[in-house]
Amino acid sequence: MKVTLLACIGLASFAQALEVHEWGTFTVLSGSNGMQVPWYAGNEDLAGLPEFVSKPMLGKSGFAKIRMETPVIYFYPEKEMGISVEVSFADGRISETFPHSSGEVGFDLETNMISAPGKWTGRLHPPTDRAALAEIPAIPDSIHSEPYGAAREVPDAWIFESDLKEIPGLQVQPHFPQMEKFIFYRGAGNADLPIYASMYGDSVTVLNNSENTIPTGVALRVRAGKASWVSVSKLAGRPSNGESAMNLSRITFPKPDRPLDEVESELAEVWKKALASEGLTPAEASAMVETWRKTWFRESGDRILTLVPQQVTDAMLPLKITPAPEKTTRVFVARFEMVSPEREEALVGLLNSSTSAGKEEFAKLNELELGRFGNGAMEVAFQLQKNRMSRKFHALKEFGENQKTSGR
Repeated sequence: MKVTLLACIGLASFAQALEVHEWGTFTVLSGSNGMQVPWYAGNEDLAGLPEFVSKPMLGKSGFAKIRMETPVIYFYPEKEMGISVEVSFADGRISETFPHSSGEVGFDLETNMISAPGKWTGRLHPPTDRAALAEIPAIPDSIHSEPYGAAREVPDAWIFESDLKEIPGLQVQPHFPQMEKFIFYRGAGNADLPIYASMYGDSVTVLNNSENTIPTGVALRVRAGKASWVSVSKLAGRPSNGESAMNLSRITFPKPDRPLDEVESELAEVWKKALASEGLTPAEASAMVETWRKTWFRESGDRILTLVPQQVTDAMLPLKITPAPEKTTRVFVARFEMVSPEREEALVGLLNSSTSAGKEEFAKLNELELGRFGNGAMEVAFQLQKNRMSRKFHALKEFGENQKTSGR
């Protein structure tokens, strides 16, 4: 027994330490009532990705409540080692990956979507390995580097080399070396994020329905090249056992009257500090902000950005790494894109108009600045009108029943 115990202690002393850091974004579209609405992301959403990233054969067509946008996983071992990684998305699917993931490719008959397996095996090389660095595929000058290339600006991240060189059934480029400074993936799903945002006029209520504290959030309004923002106060977890907790915050959007460039720069620094405070290195925090600063801070609309408790991320996006890391830090941001009551009413009026589709109507649609969330906003407007028609129908039926009862 003593020999066995000493042998185990000896083996443990030679075990390699491994630390893993991950960041990513959950993007959600909410109507003014706080309901998280399925929204459409077309193939143009893939345009910013380099050609070496594997993509589903049928693209990103289809509706989903939550888009998991650009998670990247960084590795920090003590020395070169083999590693395997597996990730899944609750009530969702993995879509784009690099390096290519291995395993059985899935197909959803309801959505006609092909999903990648979300499994990788390979080896980690030090960030100073010139041969490995030379094998990382270049990003063509023809596309903007921010949506993908900014994640590479982390000097200390180790280089992952995948054992897999191609995936049958997916559009892959097998001639590209499967080498990168991280593991990249995306996905889409239909589970509700346990954080909700609703609007009444310019007032927004943010509710934390998870059991864990949300330390940081901002509310941002962008209109016609101007912007404004306010902080969302720290949100406690959902009350339990009759305890009281401040798990909701009410704020009012200020008028968007500041230069957009000024607000963007200001919020970039705010979020770099917030992400670093959650455990990312300064380089990782900067890489995440540089990846998303144009869409987070410059796209027209009303949005809430909050940190996501790691326990929520772990439940929605289970991650298994072998050998098990000594420490895993996962920092995700939830982006809630809001369809304000004003824009809901304008869209209902526009779609109910008897005027034929033409230049004038198209101009009115453009004035709403719905961008890539336009199809989801249309679903919000449809549900709003449907609910109104339903209430009117049942009110009329009730009126008829009352008339019979009264004998009139």
